Amino acid sequence: MRILLVEDDEILAQSLNTALSEQNYVVDIARDGEEGWEYAQAFTYDLILLDVSLPKLNGIALCRRLRKENYHSPILLLTARDASEDKVAGLDAGADDYVVKPCTIAELFARLRALLRRRSASGAPLLEWGELRLDPSSCEVTYQGTAVNVSPTEYGLLELLMRNPKRVFTKSAILEHLWSFEDPPNEDTVRAHIKGLRRKLKKANAGDAIETVYGVGYRLKPLSESEVSKQDRTLRAVAEAWKKFKEPILARVETIAAASSALASESLSEQLRQKAEQEAHKLAGSLGMFGFSEGSHLAREIETWLIKLGAKNSGLGNLDSSDRATKPISLLGTDLQIEDLQALIMRLRQEIEQPAPTTSDPQQTIVIAEDLPDAPLVLLVDDDRALNNQLQQEALNWNLRLEVVETIEQAKAYLARKVPNLVILDLIFPPNPHEGLLLLEELTQQYSELPVLVFTMRDDFHDRVAVARLGGKAFLAKPVAATQVLEAAVDLLQNQRTKEATILAVDDDPIILQTLKQILTPWGIELCTVQNPLKFWEIFEKTSPDLLILDVDMPDIDGLELCQVVRGDRTWHGIPILFLSAHRSREVINQIYEAGADDYIAKPIVEPELVARIFNRLERTRLLRSLAETDALTGVANRYRSTRELNRYFRLAQRYQQPISLALLDLDNFKNVNDRYGYATGDRVLQRIGQILRLNFKSEDIVARWYGQQFVIGMYGLNQLEAKQRLEEILELIHQEIFLVAGKEPLQVTLSIGVAEYPQHGIELDKLYRAADAALVRAKHFGSSGIVLYSF
Repeated sequence: MRILLVEDDEILAQSLNTALSEQNYVVDIARDGEEGWEYAQAFTYDLILLDVSLPKLNGIALCRRLRKENYHSPILLLTARDASEDKVAGLDAGADDYVVKPCTIAELFARLRALLRRRSASGAPLLEWGELRLDPSSCEVTYQGTAVNVSPTEYGLLELLMRNPKRVFTKSAILEHLWSFEDPPNEDTVRAHIKGLRRKLKKANAGDAIETVYGVGYRLKPLSESEVSKQDRTLRAVAEAWKKFKEPILARVETIAAASSALASESLSEQLRQKAEQEAHKLAGSLGMFGFSEGSHLAREIETWLIKLGAKNSGLGNLDSSDRATKPISLLGTDLQIEDLQALIMRLRQEIEQPAPTTSDPQQTIVIAEDLPDAPLVLLVDDDRALNNQLQQEALNWNLRLEVVETIEQAKAYLARKVPNLVILDLIFPPNPHEGLLLLEELTQQYSELPVLVFTMRDDFHDRVAVARLGGKAFLAKPVAATQVLEAAVDLLQNQRTKEATILAVDDDPIILQTLKQILTPWGIELCTVQNPLKFWEIFEKTSPDLLILDVDMPDIDGLELCQVVRGDRTWHGIPILFLSAHRSREVINQIYEAGADDYIAKPIVEPELVARIFNRLERTRLLRSLAETDALTGVANRYRSTRELNRYFRLAQRYQQPISLALLDLDNFKNVNDRYGYATGDRVLQRIGQILRLNFKSEDIVARWYGQQFVIGMYGLNQLEAKQRLEEILELIHQEIFLVAGKEPLQVTLSIGVAEYPQHGIELDKLYRAADAALVRAKHFGSSGIVLYSF
């Protein structure tokens, strides 16, 4: 939970900050009313703790201004005024509660909890799953006392599962329970709401409460089998990362210590001072990620101390920069004391030498796979006990939980209780030689998304064909090393995972980049990193990220300049940009937003806050993009989006010398369809063709509807002949489609296609489109559905 504390009493502010931080609140402090207003406008807070007597803008006026701007978060007034008229004024201004100083921390926290977690007064029974609670009387969902904000549909879905914790609901059953008969959506809507609810529960650290029973539906996961939260997994990963980065971090401290020693002996150069300042700045940002909040604070103090020293050095008369860089720096004439710097460095060393606080026991940071509830679960169905024991031992090295059954009956009983992430299946079970294939067929029918790896002595070609037809994902012939079996299993599991988003992070500190990867990877995010800002644009265009993370201070090109470059590009100006920085001054924060940033998080990073901010930004961007860039009738991209993507592909094709094929697909005699059967039938035809194109082209291909009955397809990396082969398959699928008009009269549609190739037929979209259109005209001139390649 994030709280804004607006308090001008420095001692009280810091005391409250410490107490709130110990209760896992994230606190921002504003020193006056105007600063509080700016913070409230710039960031999202769960509660504002507001003093009444403030400089510039008092608390009553600030509260009234916030409510006038429809600010809905709770506001708790904190003041020494206890007169009734003062309380009335505060409550009338829009405050939710009023606390009179002096008060105990316990009383203040009780008031905070009352505002953040409104309890039901009716006594109605709560629905509970572990620490996840749903109150039907108030329609509130909480986890560990913290509210989980869900939509009405998500609330209904969660209530349905929690009222029936042992029941598996199919998508159709969920539709029947939650939507009216008059306007039922399709099953894709159920998947979308399940995904949204899961994400919100994970953001609240509630773990994976909803389990997919492959091939059947969804249920509330039994608590005894629930996985550890990704927060816990992240803590373990960060603890492991600390082992790797402890020495480089200590090296940074030694650089600062060397600068201190040089200053004491009056031999400190400007280059060394700048280097020490940079290292302190990086430490201020990175130490907090490993739980060393005090170390981060000490590093920031050292950075400030060195900045003041540099400011004093910059006023050395008319010396040019090279003379200043080599002239020894002196403390004479300043209020800086070398003893203060040395004391800070000593405290920083002591802080870092302590065990990383991200785990309570440093000896337990390495956990074997069988102790990790979040490790993928693999079911091995094989009666070879010696081989099974070998695979179980080796699975520990692959972070897999391997459970074994030796008969088909045991496998069926196991699957009735629990659905694994993957099945390794032998085909030979005496006395029935086909029993393994029968189980494979049953798995494919009941658990369509469950991957099966066949591992058997039967290496007949007909068996391989049968396995492929029945949906087996891989085939290994015995004998083969255990490591090869598990490597194949891991490959299948990775292919099953869905990627939430691609994010590009730019920071000259490799520790920050590595730690970001440790934090974000468990959430299904593919993180690409750039340490040298000069290589940013090349990697940026190549990765095509969904979100950009920037640091402020970097060599050669800073983050503000990179942000302005991105905002100035028509293709990328809408991408969400998040800044991570150790800077906290209002001036720098204003510069960040003026450069075009969408959000800002101060280092050290709090992992739940970072993840929540990223997913909130991604969800908002995807929704707006979907509304603005998708053709409402067919579900494919519209002309605006496809034009942008094609132009981006042209730049990549030019850089990497790759071809692009552009195809125009046009329905033959489509006007006659509309005239004879009506526009509703025409729309149904276009919808189905859009669906066929979406399902049969790869995600990296560009499929769009430009206008009317014409579709455009861009295929990166394919020449004309290769594109024609793919289009012939699509053409055959569409020609096989039979539409029933008025429920009985059959209607078959045909397509004509023209194809042109970049760069020989045009290096600009408009010219390439005209070439493909010329080929399309020729295709229609032939009088029958077909594909024509453009030629000069």
